[in-house]
Amino acid sequence: MINFIDLFAGIGGMRLGFEQAMQELGIQTKCVLSSEIDKYAQETYELNYKEKPEGDIHDIKQFPKFDFLLAGFPCQPFSYAGKQKGFVDTRGTLFFEIEKLLSEYQPKAFLLENVRGLTSHDQGRTFKTIIDRLQNLNYGVSYLILNSSNFGTPQNRVRVYILGLYNQQPVLSLKSDLGATDSHEFKRSLSQLTLFDSFSNSNNTKVVADILEANPSAKYDCSQDFIDRLLKFTGNNPNKLHGYRLIDHRNGNSIHSWELGIKGECNDLEIEFMNELIANRRKKKFGTHQDGKKLNLDEIKTFFDHENLIEIMREHLTLAMSNYT
Repeated sequence: MINFIDLFAGIGGMRLGFEQAMQELGIQTKCVLSSEIDKYAQETYELNYKEKPEGDIHDIKQFPKFDFLLAGFPCQPFSYAGKQKGFVDTRGTLFFEIEKLLSEYQPKAFLLENVRGLTSHDQGRTFKTIIDRLQNLNYGVSYLILNSSNFGTPQNRVRVYILGLYNQQPVLSLKSDLGATDSHEFKRSLSQLTLFDSFSNSNNTKVVADILEANPSAKYDCSQDFIDRLLKFTGNNPNKLHGYRLIDHRNGNSIHSWELGIKGECNDLEIEFMNELIANRRKKKFGTHQDGKKLNLDEIKTFFDHENLIEIMREHLTLAMSNYT
């Protein structure tokens, strides 16, 4: 029997993989403690496992004896999508909670998971610090960078996995593989039958169509109004929607609310202005902070210098404010 703890558990994904792997090996497991601070993730975890995780790890004063530690410690401090403050971010210091538990309880093994940005943060110094501190606790440490799309999941999700064994060096049969950078590269790789040579064969490949329900509830259908707006955007050619996102993305290929007129119809100049603003406002030349960045008129004119700029901004602001009245 392997007793394990599940920290920063989210909705229990690491636990599920761990339990399934142990089951295939004929090894019994028991989760003796789980911890997750987000209340909504706690609710989902409880639905999945019939047990509610403990809350903030700092509030847990006593841990039961455990053999294995699972921890998907917070990734935002190291993520490419975040500000990459690393250990300067208070969430980044939660790694040291893991270190403290390993030092005090000395479990036989651990598995940690994080975004791949952890390995390159601060030119690799953050990751080296983590590995060094784990090794100083007498753990042999190995790590892999893997993409979920290589393992039967229809999603590009690259993560680093750090495995440690007490007084032993892990021997891994897998090799790091970042997988395809995008869906187009994924398709090309499949045609060459080279993507899965480190793992299995192409029969393990999954795409979104493989997981869609045949007869989903009508409550998930788009409204006819939204469909009409999308068709208008594409010139009545829905095939043009391939590759677009309905959320803002730094690399473009996004459809925004102002382009669909969801919060009020915008003219072509207003749409052009907002698209240029979204594309340029986060540039470092306007400041190092990402969200909530304010630009003055001269800065805006460096990427959208129109003779009616003031009027365009005033009209768009009026439209935006009307949605809050």
